[in-house]
Formats: sequence, structure tokens, C-alpha cells
Amino acid sequence: MSNQEPMFPILNDPMIKSIPWAVMLPHEKQAQRNHSQTLRGLAGRGGLSIHEAYHIIRDEEWPYRTFKRSKLNDAKYRMQLMIVLHEFEATRPTGGSNHGE
Repeated sequence: MSNQEPMFPILNDPMIKSIPWAVMLPHEKQAQRNHSQTLRGLAGRGGLSIHEAYHIIRDEEWPYRTFKRSKLNDAKYRMQLMIVLHEFEATRPTGGSNHGE
């Protein structure tokens, strides 16, 4: 991840503050389905929770009727989101020979 890479804000998480826009962008339609807003609009309002971002990236409907927030649930979502981000970073082309980063 480059220091100048555009980042999408994550709300109220002690560990994940933002994620690359490049992760979110292919899922713009899911963001609009789940939140009736564009990614830019959501970012302008402060971003998304780790839970909301995870469901958008997975192209899943937001389970607003059944979602329960808890510390354990937060940890599970955080871990799953980090796995998705790791997979994204592992498969994206590198911009050169920055093996030491």
C-alpha cells in the first residue's frame, strides 16, 4: 500500500481506521443497495463501520434486522475484514521492486 493511496474511512474501530479505496470501488453498487448512497457520499459522512464495509466488500446485503453488536462480534468482523484486505494486497500487482516494505 502506497502512502499516497486514497483511503476509505472506517468509523469507530480501535484498530482499522481506513481501508484502500481500491478495495471498496468494485463494490459501489452494493454500497448503494445497502445504504442508498455512493461510496463518496458515505466517506463524506465519516465512512462505514467494519461490519458495513465487510458486507459491502463481500457483495452481501447488510443484515440490519439480525445484526447484533458485541465486542466478540466486532473482533470476528475485524479479523474477517483483515483477511479480505490481506488477500487483496497479496493479489494486487506491485508497483516495482519494493520487497522491503
